[in-house]
Amino acid sequence: MTTARPAGTSRRGRGRDRQEAIVRAAAQVIAERGLAQVRVADVAERAGISTGHVTYYYPTKNALLMAAIRDSEEQLIAEVESSVLKVRDPWRRLDRLVELSASSGRSDQGWVLWFQVWHEASLDPEVAEVQDDLDSRWRSILADVLRYGAERGAFAVEDPVAMARVLSSLVDGLSIQATLGAPGVGRPDVLALFRHAARTLLTPYAGQAAPVRRQEGPPCS
Repeated sequence: MTTARPAGTSRRGRGRDRQEAIVRAAAQVIAERGLAQVRVADVAERAGISTGHVTYYYPTKNALLMAAIRDSEEQLIAEVESSVLKVRDPWRRLDRLVELSASSGRSDQGWVLWFQVWHEASLDPEVAEVQDDLDSRWRSILADVLRYGAERGAFAVEDPVAMARVLSSLVDGLSIQATLGAPGVGRPDVLALFRHAARTLLTPYAGQAAPVRRQEGPPCS
């Protein structure tokens, strides 16, 4: 015998499904056309629902943009928690985090969304607050990875928070170039350049005379 679900529960489920469809559609359309060129009707058409349903949940285009970037970052955090934090080797853990975060190359949807967020953040304090919150959250994860490595003697880090800002800026800068299709800055280049910089900055006694003989570089796996 099938037990009927309460009507309220069914309505809430449909509401969540609509919101998820709207956010997915918004991410796709904004990444393809840019926020300025997107109409709410475009998002509604892509999601297969009415314009009224879109504006019920997200009354402005900036609200759609913020929902899209939050969803993108939540997916990243879920991947980090399911894979990165299980990696025991400190260098490989850092590499894995950057592999998940860096641009996949030209027109990477998540990074194109970030371009739109940065632009709107310069004009809208509410978007700027969301942008800062998401950036801070990612840097906090990176700082924890740095602390993990420092505690095990793999990294030389005096201030994990400050170093996280430095390394985060490096990932951002390289990923921007890769997303724009800059010559010589594809995804493999981004990862290789990051690894080189990270090992230069974090290897204990880097740039100094080491008190004991060591390998040329720490293992990657």
